[in-house]
Amino acid sequence: MIFRIIPGGAFVENTYILQANDSDEIILIDPGSQTDEIEDSLSEIDFQEMHIWNTHGHLDHAYGVDYFKKKYKADFNIHQKEIPILQAMTTAASRFGIPEFSDAVVPEIDNFIDEDREYIIGGLKFSTLLVPGHSPGSICFHLTKEMNPNQELAEDIIICGDTVFAGSVGRVDLTGGTNMEDLVGNITSKLLSLKGSTILFPGHGPRTTIEIEKESNPFLGGMFNG
Repeated sequence: MIFRIIPGGAFVENTYILQANDSDEIILIDPGSQTDEIEDSLSEIDFQEMHIWNTHGHLDHAYGVDYFKKKYKADFNIHQKEIPILQAMTTAASRFGIPEFSDAVVPEIDNFIDEDREYIIGGLKFSTLLVPGHSPGSICFHLTKEMNPNQELAEDIIICGDTVFAGSVGRVDLTGGTNMEDLVGNITSKLLSLKGSTILFPGHGPRTTIEIEKESNPFLGGMFNG
């Protein structure tokens, strides 16, 4: 299995590339504005078909969607509740005033992602977890060793967008955010109840694990009893 992390852009956002063994399809998760860096990584991978799956629709995670969708004739998948977040991309670009976002294009959605469902894309099997708070349709992608016995996963993994970070959690004051109580409550019920060794791959910053965040994340302290 190929699993690559490409950080970049003004907000140092993490884009992910996944490819199953013996597959000519790839999954591109949250393509941001670091299009050159993503292209460099793609040039090293042999693939025929691309599927774009987004954890959510904020500008730093979705800026590159239109570019990669058009260039590689990729399908774009996101939760339906993220429609207004995507539609606010150009407004957000103007508000931030960062040159690299000045030509932001709202991408056309091909399919809506359902929560609490299992998918098989390009030979990879994963489940989806809806964890709102940072945005209304924030989705986490959960891949387990049991689901993918032939992919040489060392541990179960979750690509968690901007829900939880190493030592922190997502902001709730951006477009579509609710409040900290909602976000922390949803993280607790949807993520912290999973296996402690599960590796969390966030939308910004380094990887962490569920066990580490349960023990030391100051935003989650005292919220989990187990």
